[in-house]
Amino acid sequence: LSADEAKASPCPPPMEISLAQDLMAYCLSHSQALAQEEMRQRRQAQKNSELFALVMRRSQVSCQVGRMAGLEMARRLCMVSQAHGASLRRSLGVLSSSASPEVYVCGGQADRQTLATVVRFVESREVWEALPPMPTARSFCCCAAVGGKIYVFGGEKDQRAAFAAAECFDPVTGEWERLPPMPTPRAGCAAAVATGKIFVCGGLVMAHQIVDAVESFCPESRRWRRLPPMPTARCGCTAAGVGGRIFVMGGQLADGVVLDKVECLDLESQVWLSLSPMPSARSGLSAVLADGLVHLIGGLGSTGHTIPVVDRFDPARNEWKQPLAASVARAGFATGCAAGDRIYVVGGFGSDRQDSDKNELLDVKSGNVLQMPPLPLARRLCSGAVVVR
Repeated sequence: LSADEAKASPCPPPMEISLAQDLMAYCLSHSQALAQEEMRQRRQAQKNSELFALVMRRSQVSCQVGRMAGLEMARRLCMVSQAHGASLRRSLGVLSSSASPEVYVCGGQADRQTLATVVRFVESREVWEALPPMPTARSFCCCAAVGGKIYVFGGEKDQRAAFAAAECFDPVTGEWERLPPMPTPRAGCAAAVATGKIFVCGGLVMAHQIVDAVESFCPESRRWRRLPPMPTARCGCTAAGVGGRIFVMGGQLADGVVLDKVECLDLESQVWLSLSPMPSARSGLSAVLADGLVHLIGGLGSTGHTIPVVDRFDPARNEWKQPLAASVARAGFATGCAAGDRIYVVGGFGSDRQDSDKNELLDVKSGNVLQMPPLPLARRLCSGAVVVR
């Protein structure tokens, strides 16, 4: 063709170019004609993909597909599919606002028996579901949720030496996976999430051997990293990640002294700071970030009685706010935050030291505590997290 003829020739559609390339490659590799049936199947597959992409451009359709697949699966599709991810990405906001929180409760003790069982509370249906058990039965472990998956670390069984075991549950596949173990085996440790990583703080190796170790786990690289140790070794503490900082609160020493200390690790400078102490010392508590504040729930005070007060800490100003007008008197329970302002408190034990099957929902804006369907089995020293799907 001349230059003028080439300019006048229309550019073939991308689909035809792609099919022509496939045909040439097949002929070159096999030195024979492409079977008509295979050619038809390829054309049909290409047509189906284009039709699906066209239909997915309608927001009502993409939202419905996302709801059927689940929020986490929709997020994964957005990451791996260039053709169909764009439509779902536009619907993620709607999916997130309408998604149902799921509360996962892992391990613990029931009638002094260490558990491997895992249960899930589905808020939209207000029902508990039994899930595949953890590979390792454990109590006094810690738990965190990252990327829609549940991670469980450490713990103990029958008051023996602590575990280093780390395991992950994927709600999409319904399967558990063993992860590289923690560098420091421990129970009674605290987990916090920040910058996409999980930070495990403190704990005890065995009775009276309490550690100051802090180690981070990266879910993507599956590697552990040692960080500067806490200024105060402690177990039974709690931790919260806020921005690029990790806050460790409360807990107790090897001699049983209950702490009101608050220490903060700046992840950029790798420096620990001592902050304003808690209004009351407590161990076996839980810290949950909700509505911009760290809420301290439950735990045992210096006298061994459960503390019902919900204290609130402002991490931006390093100051304590007025306590929430709510009462949650338990220790050794599982917690998780849903929708940014609702906290689930599940299981544990009270001042009577009896295993609890309570499932309470704390609304941090109103201060109301709602009674939800109880656990199928009362348990203490369990851990938990919330996943929104």
